[in-house]
Amino acid sequence: MNQTIWQLADRNMQYRIFNAIIKEQIFPEDMHINENNHSVELQYQGQVLSIHKTRKSAMERYTFNGPIIYSKGNLYEEVTSLELLLKLLDTQFAITISQRLTDELNSSREGFALTYEHFKHRQALIHATLKFSKMPDTINFFSWLQHMEDSEHINDLSYSESLVIEGHPTHPLSKTKLPLTTDEVKRYAPEFEKIISLQLMLIHKKDCVVTSMEADENYMLDTVLPEYRYKLKAYLAPHELELKDYRLILVHPWQYEHIIPTKFAQWIADKRLIPTPFEVESKATLSFRTMQLIDKPFHIKLPVNVQATSAIRTVSSVTTVDGPTLSYELQDMLDVYPELQVAMEPFGIHANTNADDARHLACIVRHQPYIADNGITLVTASLVNKNPVDDQVTVDSYLNWVSDGVSKENIVRFLSVYAQTLIKPLIAYIQDYGVALEAHMQNTIVNLGPNYQMRFIVRDLGGSRIDLETLQRQRPNLNVTNTSLIAENIEAVIAKFQHAVIQNQLAELIHHFTQYECITEDELFNVVREIVEHAIDSEKAHAMTLRKVLFGEKLTVKALLRMRMEGKVKQYVTIDLSNPLYKEV
Repeated sequence: MNQTIWQLADRNMQYRIFNAIIKEQIFPEDMHINENNHSVELQYQGQVLSIHKTRKSAMERYTFNGPIIYSKGNLYEEVTSLELLLKLLDTQFAITISQRLTDELNSSREGFALTYEHFKHRQALIHATLKFSKMPDTINFFSWLQHMEDSEHINDLSYSESLVIEGHPTHPLSKTKLPLTTDEVKRYAPEFEKIISLQLMLIHKKDCVVTSMEADENYMLDTVLPEYRYKLKAYLAPHELELKDYRLILVHPWQYEHIIPTKFAQWIADKRLIPTPFEVESKATLSFRTMQLIDKPFHIKLPVNVQATSAIRTVSSVTTVDGPTLSYELQDMLDVYPELQVAMEPFGIHANTNADDARHLACIVRHQPYIADNGITLVTASLVNKNPVDDQVTVDSYLNWVSDGVSKENIVRFLSVYAQTLIKPLIAYIQDYGVALEAHMQNTIVNLGPNYQMRFIVRDLGGSRIDLETLQRQRPNLNVTNTSLIAENIEAVIAKFQHAVIQNQLAELIHHFTQYECITEDELFNVVREIVEHAIDSEKAHAMTLRKVLFGEKLTVKALLRMRMEGKVKQYVTIDLSNPLYKEV
């Protein structure tokens, strides 16, 4: 691997850790943080770790430049590697990183390096193709993507899933994939655009729990993969088994190879679970475990016993029940705002065994997000990442495509339309139904048209938060199986919206735009604040609580690195930071 690429990945990890230490206050009580216009330093017992900063955004988001410097008395040392930084934090600054977390950080660094290397390769390949086809080498990304989609060489949404080279923008474990090998990362991570063959297995109908929005227990065979019906019948015939006694389930190839043979060995021996020789082609979406079926209008959410970022990516049995249930019950709600749709989850299946084992053999079918429009459809996380065509951050490419480039007027117009289109229906869902969709940048799809037209789709109902009292006023008989969806109170529902949309979507776009001298952070948050205010209907439920939470002096932020240091994945560790939308209410 190119040494320069490895150093870029290493320094990125150092920056993320340094930022997390400050933001999440991961330090002993007598450590001091000193900050001026151009630098930040951690001072502890006569020692200093310092770094040059180029800017600071809301919610303690820093942009750094150059090396971290360690100094003590006359000693002045450049921190040249992640290993050295972790050693200094442990031995000199009383910040201990466990061996497990060290392994996770190393995995993330390698993931960044592999992604950067592949991105460079993609750039070279695209520009060689442009030259060969006599297209302009300086072509705008959106013009190129539209051309490629029209010629059916690329699916725009699928392609955008592979462009999120930075992953979660501040999390040090953004590219962690344990225990995958380097080859497996290249085979399965979405950045590498590989075709992934999912395994077809049959599970006996007595050994699975099926939930179908359309009351079809055989939805997988009837609707998703009907072309396999007679192949599977023929395969079972010599074993004197009948297809009507089984249900089809898809399994990720890594899970099929590493988990299923041991965890379900007896089921396989007893023909309660049957491997078949059949596969179906797919590509990984940004979430890693959710697969887009090639040439089919479905995404499949699958368990993979791999740590991607902070969590092991299995699928709990209750989410296979609640996805179809909520999809069915909330259809009316989800049709109210045509500019923001929700990807339905019509079918779920899981092994009928204890919860710890069932989460390894489960499957959720989701309608592929599709927006019938004349623009380009992207996962919104790609907007704040560079693309390999014009080497611009994708949202800047859009402003260049749709208007005369990045200017104050165009930034304000883009953010206004984006925030208005996204925020109004999401707040209405909270007021009318007590439901907050997890509309962060990984789960949100946007169609960007040629005149600032925008429409959104939110995917993954499993991340929603529900105030059951409000919802049951609209749907009295609705039963939610997954208790993790049920919030303690309406404030927790609103906090989910605040985290996903204000912190994760809009603050990220604002952080990007405010690198330009033509606009300030305050100006852009003023735009968002006004849109939020207008979206809250004073005549509907929870109006005062929405204002209290969304405009409060502080907002609650997940302390992602601290959670890993404390070994808390399912339990959130949070910190309070200044709210950029703060105003008197």
